Amino acid sequence: MTEQEIIDQYSTVVRVLALARTQRTCDADDVYQEVFYRYIDKKPTFRDEEHARAWFIRVTMNVTKNMQSRFDNARRSDVDEEMIEQMLSDDDFMEEVERRADFEELLNQLNPRYKAVLMLHFDCGYTAKEISRLLGKSEIAVKNLLAHGKQQYKKIMMERNSML
Repeated sequence: MTEQEIIDQYSTVVRVLALARTQRTCDADDVYQEVFYRYIDKKPTFRDEEHARAWFIRVTMNVTKNMQSRFDNARRSDVDEEMIEQMLSDDDFMEEVERRADFEELLNQLNPRYKAVLMLHFDCGYTAKEISRLLGKSEIAVKNLLAHGKQQYKKIMMERNSML
């Protein structure tokens, strides 16, 4: 596969993740350029398509993480594992996401940490275990981010519905 074909193939994933994590188009463009600059500069060899996708996601996450050093860490709260499992098993959450055309608009209101994990899970189909490997976080941390992200998403959606 040529460099241009690889760039074409992974540009959407990089752009979506960059925008999810930075929330500003100009910052996302900077991340996009940096990721593909690193790809062209380092010329990595990929074992397969999954390895290439993981590399682009990981580099995108690292670049955005570096850009976000000025942001405060989001508050952490303890959530027991049973609560996390209950929140993650909500079938109605996926049905709601599929029904609502404004999913991305609502996601833009979330903390970028939650937005990225939710997009990897629901848009890209990665499991919590796979996301934990991609992001270099523990699986419980990813489940915690997913649970809090879903909770925040539901809250924003409820607030929006009450305004209508």
